[in-house]
Amino acid sequence: MDEDTEEPWIEDVDEEVHSNEDDDEEQPPGFDLFSIDKREPVDEFKLTLGDITIDLNGIRAKYPHLLQSTGMTLWEGSEKLCEYLCEHSEIVQGKTVVELGAGLGLCGIVAHKHGASRVILTDGDTDTLKNMRMNVSSNIGDNAGNDLLCKQLLWGKRVEEFREKWEPGGFDIVMGGDIAYAQESLEILFQTAMVLLSTKNGSTFMLSFVFRGGVTIENVADCAKKHSLEWVAPKNGNSEGVYVFRRGQ
Repeated sequence: MDEDTEEPWIEDVDEEVHSNEDDDEEQPPGFDLFSIDKREPVDEFKLTLGDITIDLNGIRAKYPHLLQSTGMTLWEGSEKLCEYLCEHSEIVQGKTVVELGAGLGLCGIVAHKHGASRVILTDGDTDTLKNMRMNVSSNIGDNAGNDLLCKQLLWGKRVEEFREKWEPGGFDIVMGGDIAYAQESLEILFQTAMVLLSTKNGSTFMLSFVFRGGVTIENVADCAKKHSLEWVAPKNGNSEGVYVFRRGQ
């Protein structure tokens, strides 16, 4: 394989590496961590965040308690995280960022527009990734190159391989918008984040949190403490629902 040719990331049900003839296909996750509503995204809308405007294709969560869709939906927590990033863009400037459960791609697009050196948007669902790439193209075009990529990643599945492929030293920032809402996935979420996160002092795991699904902020804080992450008091501004955890000494 030519060294300039990207080797596509493959996630297979049986965790077997496919031959090169299947390299262009992303594989279905093989398990259903979240219930997925397979409706096609039906809304096209604009979001104005600070001094930037984002065009999105997805489903607006007007009545989020009635929706099953995850990756195709614009969730409240993602907007909160984006507002925080816009107010404190210095957090991501010049940093490498990976977003878990990126969905529509909103938070990663905002991080890229605010100066992150590299952003990898991830999701486990192939339909969600297809729509995410459309949103990235609508807002960034082909100008991002390898600085803004959408890749398949299942929490807890071949995460070390993923890190070694895309950011061997680990990412400065791991983030997620409204992804801590299932008790059964909270531990695997933090395990995945810790594998991806750089071991450098001060590397950051940033979450937005909206209470749903029985997960409380106390649950999140306990999980962070278990993984030796320190909660950082939010900076001034609109920080409601945004929690920043950092590696200590």
